[in-house]
Parts: sequence; C-alpha cells; structure tokens
Amino acid sequence: MLNERAMPRNWVSAAAGDGGHLLLADGERTYKSPHHRWIRQRTGYRGMVWSALRPRGLHPRRLHPRRLRAAPLSRLVAANAISSVGDGVRFAALPMLAAAVTRDVFWVSVVAAAGRAAWLLAPVIGTLVDRMPARRSLIAGDLVRCAVLALLCAYTATGRVPLLPLVLTAFLTGLAEVFFDSAAQSIVPSLAADRELERTNARIIAAQITGTGFLGPPTGAALWAVGQPLPFAVDAVSFLGSALLLMGLPSRRPDGRQAGDGRAERGVRGLSRDTWAGLRLLGGHRILRRLMVVVAVLGVGQQAVYAVLVVYVERRLGLPAHGYSLMLVAAALGSLAGARAAPWTARRLGSGRSLVVSVTVSALSYLVVAAVPWWPLVALMLAVNSAGVVLWNVCTVSLRQRLAPPGMLGRVTSGYRIAAWGTMPLGAALGGVLAKDAGPDAPWAAAGLLLLGCLPLLRRMPSTPSEPTRKRAAAAKTDDRRES
Repeated sequence: MLNERAMPRNWVSAAAGDGGHLLLADGERTYKSPHHRWIRQRTGYRGMVWSALRPRGLHPRRLHPRRLRAAPLSRLVAANAISSVGDGVRFAALPMLAAAVTRDVFWVSVVAAAGRAAWLLAPVIGTLVDRMPARRSLIAGDLVRCAVLALLCAYTATGRVPLLPLVLTAFLTGLAEVFFDSAAQSIVPSLAADRELERTNARIIAAQITGTGFLGPPTGAALWAVGQPLPFAVDAVSFLGSALLLMGLPSRRPDGRQAGDGRAERGVRGLSRDTWAGLRLLGGHRILRRLMVVVAVLGVGQQAVYAVLVVYVERRLGLPAHGYSLMLVAAALGSLAGARAAPWTARRLGSGRSLVVSVTVSALSYLVVAAVPWWPLVALMLAVNSAGVVLWNVCTVSLRQRLAPPGMLGRVTSGYRIAAWGTMPLGAALGGVLAKDAGPDAPWAAAGLLLLGCLPLLRRMPSTPSEPTRKRAAAAKTDDRRES
C-alpha cells in the first residue's frame, strides 16, 4: 500500500473511481491504492480534483504527468508565438511611423534606441520577476503592450502623433517585453520535467523566430501600406490574445509554492540588494560566468558580420538589393532547422558537447565565408551559423534553468542577457571599422577567430541531467524501492 504522506512532492496524485482504487502516477508508472477518500492533486492545475468513490474513473494514461503538463506548455508556446508576431509587427511599423512623424534621422534613431533601452534595466526587472508569480509577469507584460499600442493606434487614427509619446511608447513596450521574456524562461521549469527542458525551450525559441523573423515584419509592412493605424491595432489584439491564453496557466508551482513566497525586503534598498545578489551569483558561479563571456563574444562576432552584411552582399558578392533579404531568409530558415534539431543534439551529445559543437560550427562558418566569398556558399553558411546559435541558446537556457537557485532564475536570465545584448553595439562598431580599414572579409575572419578562442572556456561543462537532478532521481528511485 502507498502512503500518501510519504509521496514525493513532485508526484502527480489524483483519485479516480477505478474499482474503488486510487490511481497514482509518478512520471514512469501508474499505481493503484485502496484509499477511499478525497485527495487534491498537487500540480497546481485548477479543477483537477477527483473522487475514489465515483463509479467510473479515468484511464491511467490520462493521468500521466506528461499529459497533465501538455496543455499548459502548449498555452505557453502559443502565447510566445502570438506575442512574437506582435513584436515583429511593432519592429516593422514603429520605425515607419517615426519616419512619417519626423524627417530628422536623429529622432528616428532615438525611437529605435528607446525600444532597446529597457534592457539596461534588465537586472532590476529580473528581481521583480522573481518576487511575483511568473504568470502574473507574463500577463502584465502582454496587457501593458496591448494598452500602450491601442493608445498609439488611437493617436495615429487622428493623424497627429507627437514625437515624445512615440518615444515613450517604444520604451514602455520594450520594458514590457523584458518582463515577458524573463518570466517566460522562469516559468518553464515549473511546467516541464527536467528531461524535457531542451525540447520545451526549442519549441519556444522556434515560435519566437517564426513570429519575429517570418510573420511579424511582413505583416506590419503590409498593414502599414493599407492604413497607418492598422499595424498597431492588430498588434494590440495579438497581445490581448496572448494574455488570454496565459490566464489558463497554473498560478502555483508543482510543489504548491508561489513564485514569490520567499520573504523579500521591500523598498528600493531591498530591491537593490536582491539585484546585486543576482549579479554576484552570475559573477561567482564558474559555469554561468564562462557562459556569459562566451555569449558576449558571440554577440560581438555576430553583430560585426550583420552590421555590414548589406554592404558586403552588394559590393563583395555583387548581388542586387534584394540579395540582402535572401540572406536574412536563409539565416532564419537555419534558425528554424536548428530549433528542430537542438533537442535531439542535446539529448545525444549532452549540453557540454553541444555547446562546443555550436561554437565550433559558428566559428567555422565565419571562416569559410572569409575564405570563399561565393554567394550560394555564404547563404548556406549563414543558415549553418544560425542553426549553431539556436543550439547554443537552447542549451544555455536549459542550463540556466537547472543551475539557478530557486527564486533567482529571473535575475540570472536578465543578467545573462545583458551580457548578450550589451556587447552587440560594440560588435557593430568593430565590424564597421574592420570592413573600412581591412576589407569586407575582415569582419568574418575576426568573428571566426574570436569564437575559436572561446573554446577553452567550454571545457568541463556539465551534461544533462545536472547534478541536482541526478540526486533527485536517485532519491526517487530509493523511495520506489522502499515503498515496494
């Protein structure tokens, strides 16, 4: 007989009337126990309470934890896809509106910069995400973007859009995007099993690439051609739809704890202390520190190439103006292929070897282009490079979710992304200087050599599952032997 009090907290338990027995699922097997009483399952999914006294019960397969987790994960992936389409529409339509409002190039660039300036506040935002349930951060991020863009749509319909509200709109939507992205990565470990992290993160990344790279920008440009308010109206509706999907997520973690249950010191002083604790963790953790250095170099190399790609395509490869768009499409297709192959690669090689493979592939793709500037090969190498970058992202996101202490994943995520995003302007400037002084092939060669120099930092990286996961798995097996 199974003792309810002795059940591990990560078990899914539900009572179903199957001949007067209670069905218990632990992720691998389904047991029966003659408990004739009500038991509320502990996964946090609302409404899942069953009675052992009902005449007809559920099939054991329907109580499998993987099936119980499928619906919330599908909601999360779908919400990310819809949100990403909205972001893509905004990325295309907001600069067009800025250019229509003012002909001053400086102010157009200010609007573009305001959308990214929110990432400077990412460590503080990560602290706020850690202090509240992730579902609340996700929904708030969507609703704020919906309200701001609906207001901008109303402004645009009147034909009078002041410049300052336009800058404020770009900043607020960027701020909400940081909240949403940090919370989206923080909630994944509470919805997916440890062995499913790579697959779940790959699905989310693929949804984001599809929205921001394929569907969003063309949709925004097409709607702008029909009517200026339309892109922002569709954008607002997309974020509202994402928020409605996210309302079906569980408000509690599988162990029944709230995301913000820990006692946090209130006020500016407490916020600064918690933010500094997250940054100190990133700097002091050997694996996270190395990953931050490599991703910073990866950002420098990638922006050094992409900042001058349009000039490289036209002058070095001799392609017409639309050749640049074809190169971007090739890179986006490579990203989707990488997202599809990343879970299989991480499962076969482990996280450590997958990281080495991703950096090596990216470095070699840059060096091949520097040596052989032939446009079909350049398109292929851009696709290969993008696949390697996505493999890196899937593995590092999953590693952070495993290594971050409970209640600090938001700060770890936001601090890590500061290293990725903060170095990109440096890379763009480096690419411009190298292309001007050393020739159009120099940025490609520099990016490849920089990445090869990072390979020693990836030695002895942990493979999946992580050490805490192995300990939990061993403890679960011990409990199984004792109960049997």
